[in-house]
Amino acid sequence: MPAPALPLETGPDGRTETIADILAANPGQPVLVNLWATWCAPCLKELPTLDQLAAETKGRLVVVPVSQDMEGWRKVGPAFTAERYPNLRTRLESGMQFGAAVKATGLPLSILYGPDGKEIWRYAGDRDWAGAEARALLGL
Repeated sequence: MPAPALPLETGPDGRTETIADILAANPGQPVLVNLWATWCAPCLKELPTLDQLAAETKGRLVVVPVSQDMEGWRKVGPAFTAERYPNLRTRLESGMQFGAAVKATGLPLSILYGPDGKEIWRYAGDRDWAGAEARALLGL
């Protein structure tokens, strides 16, 4: 199943990009999309490990957190700062269309898309993305 061709906000200025845009900007690299929200304790627990994963796999894997917060950047901005997550850039999709398109039944949800934009696998729930088990799952 290909990644949804839905616009994801890149910041409060209203600019958007799609997963296809991210793939085109990072040719040959898979993309790990992580649906999260500021109110989701398991999401907040795993974000530091996603940040570590992004740092350690730069150039081989693109890690893309996508906030599902309905209150938009007003809520997400203070929670997701460059100081807290220096290796990640979150996107926002407050309309919940992305989650609906991928049939998300809860958060966090992580989906690995191959360089061709097609889903390889998904994982529901929080995970230590910096651990050996996650690295094996990612083929790293």
